[in-house]
Amino acid sequence: RAAMEMVVQCICGGSKMWPAAVSAAVGAQLNKVEEHADPPFETQLQPQKASGFLCYSASCDQPLRGEAIREARLWYLVSDEQAEAVSFSLFINGFRFSVDGEEHSVSLSPFSLVRNCKFSCGTFVKFASLKIFKISLFTQGPCYYFGLSVDELGDSEAEEERSRWILDISHAMRLVTQSLFPSFRIRCDPLPHCPTTFNRLMAGYLVHAHDEHTIAVLYCELHAHHGEKAQIILYENELCLTPVTTIVLTDCTVSVEKVGINCSCFVIEGHDFASRTMTERKLWLRAVSNVKVKLQNLAPNPSQEQLTHFRSAINEHLETVRSTFEEPVDCDPLLLRCPRRCTSRAPVCTSDVVLSDSSNNAALWSLDQEVAAVSANSTRCALKGIDAPTRSE
Repeated sequence: RAAMEMVVQCICGGSKMWPAAVSAAVGAQLNKVEEHADPPFETQLQPQKASGFLCYSASCDQPLRGEAIREARLWYLVSDEQAEAVSFSLFINGFRFSVDGEEHSVSLSPFSLVRNCKFSCGTFVKFASLKIFKISLFTQGPCYYFGLSVDELGDSEAEEERSRWILDISHAMRLVTQSLFPSFRIRCDPLPHCPTTFNRLMAGYLVHAHDEHTIAVLYCELHAHHGEKAQIILYENELCLTPVTTIVLTDCTVSVEKVGINCSCFVIEGHDFASRTMTERKLWLRAVSNVKVKLQNLAPNPSQEQLTHFRSAINEHLETVRSTFEEPVDCDPLLLRCPRRCTSRAPVCTSDVVLSDSSNNAALWSLDQEVAAVSANSTRCALKGIDAPTRSE
């Protein structure tokens, strides 16, 4: 609560404390959870008054909130051969800097990431005296490179300052992302009133890059494999009455994470998602990976008993990692809200929701350790600054 009070002060323009006290407090806030009792199941499924799904503007020129919470002199890489000293200001939902007297304001979105950069070849060698990091708005294209001078600060201090900036910017990105989510818990059991959920493995809210201008908050449901495919159905809300779109999964489906510090973004079949927490991202990617393994091995359709085993295993895993979940941020959305979008009720293929009892194998759902190792290795690479980007990145 103390951390959130400081964040609210930042939003309202009442405090500039971020580098030490706020950074530590918000960092702790994002990594601690106070478990809250769920409301009765019937209460959670009360029909919402508003129709359509939540959506927000994806524009990167939205107004910055309150006063700057951190300011410093950084070096901005204007081109492949030029770096200029700029005054850089970090806000609760974005940043601002000036080049040649022209001020640039950039609002952050859930589809942003920040990480170390280490240039190792070509014209970038001339920037060897700078400790560089990049801020990427990867669904929109812009990528900004900033650095701290080793000549001015010394090697160790420049490295420490870069790490602090990266953490502070990543915390701002996380706050923007978490501010968009409604209160919810990942669930594995199907809804009795909704036959399309009977093949559910897990479901929960995710932020989805809906189109070039819109970010949507949709209820996503992963289904077990059926025949040669599986699917993720994206609904307007947890009632699962109105599908927005469906992502078909095959044995060749591409599912990868975005590598950045404190980043919860990932991609499935070209669809960009952001989860509420990094733990939830790992769970979604492992679950999709396990479905792909079953498709690659031509596993028979799961029986109802097997589906129960799969769900129980996911629920057990959720309980073991629940202590690492982050408490929801109690603040208004940090992006401009767009009018709710209504979706015509799309049909769902009945073959995708029929449960087959043809399988006698009592195979249990297992969380793929190989995917976990890849995720850990990606994070280590980000922390070590292993990156050799080009200016077109």
